[in-house]
Amino acid sequence: MAVRPVPPVPSPEQPEQVADREETERLLAVVAERVDELRKQRFAGEDPVVVPKPVRRISEALREGAIVALVAERLGALLRFDEKLLAPAEDLARDELASAYRFLAVWDLRAAADALERAARLARFPENQQRVALGWALHRLVSDLLQLVPGEDGDRKKHRSLPAVRIVRDLLVTLDQLPSAERDFYAAEAERLGNAWREAAEDDRTWCVWALLRARVALIRGEGTETVLAWLLRLASRAGLDAPDDDPDGLGTLVRRARAVFALLAGTVEDEELRQLASAASPRDLFRALVAALTAAWGEDALTATHRFALALYVPETASPREAADG
Repeated sequence: MAVRPVPPVPSPEQPEQVADREETERLLAVVAERVDELRKQRFAGEDPVVVPKPVRRISEALREGAIVALVAERLGALLRFDEKLLAPAEDLARDELASAYRFLAVWDLRAAADALERAARLARFPENQQRVALGWALHRLVSDLLQLVPGEDGDRKKHRSLPAVRIVRDLLVTLDQLPSAERDFYAAEAERLGNAWREAAEDDRTWCVWALLRARVALIRGEGTETVLAWLLRLASRAGLDAPDDDPDGLGTLVRRARAVFALLAGTVEDEELRQLASAASPRDLFRALVAALTAAWGEDALTATHRFALALYVPETASPREAADG
């Protein structure tokens, strides 16, 4: 049984720090007002720089410094300080970029797009701006990987390979602020994913690995019961795992339940038994059963096999152990 940790009792020698609510709200109100002013300038097409207002007293200077730092951070704007321009939000831009790339590595396109949009608003250093551009190209690559069915697109000639592979390759040539090792890494990754997708168009087992990934992503995204079941039924059929059986909890029964869902939707047959089968259909149960069956048939973990369609992330050789773990 989990036990909620008891917060430590403040020591009499170190009294608890309590924020001044009134002064905090006053400071944040000033920050919000200046942010609104600068946003209006941006809307007019300007790129405003945050400049501290002149003050007379040291206490006012400290407060003004806090205000302009917060304003610049919230907007991703440049801050003028001692005749130099600073980018206080650049660390936040790097964090958003790292998050975006990690989301792409687990096929979470929506979260990756949100993080890339935030990074684009914050990034000021050229290398981070270029990583935003690369992130969008990789986003397109992962999207193509999931949306284009290997070997089954209507225009076979057009989609003999993933279109985004060329987009990534052509973009990388222009990213002159990134290390060559990083550019080479993602060029190789795009090529590797493109080759894996192309292999799935010609090899049944690789196609089944891709379809398992597609069903898994649909399940995680909550794309709907019918969508997940449709991918799982296609996978079961291609893998030869859709034969009926007498086990009430076996794979064959789970497949029958899934098929009943679509039989009712098509309106081809309608009876009480079919409705009962359809009502018992479970995408998660069928997914787990197929993973177990494929693992047994292939002699390797079926979910692990889907990682060949996952984007690997570049880790600089000089990265610390913690950075390598995060990447």
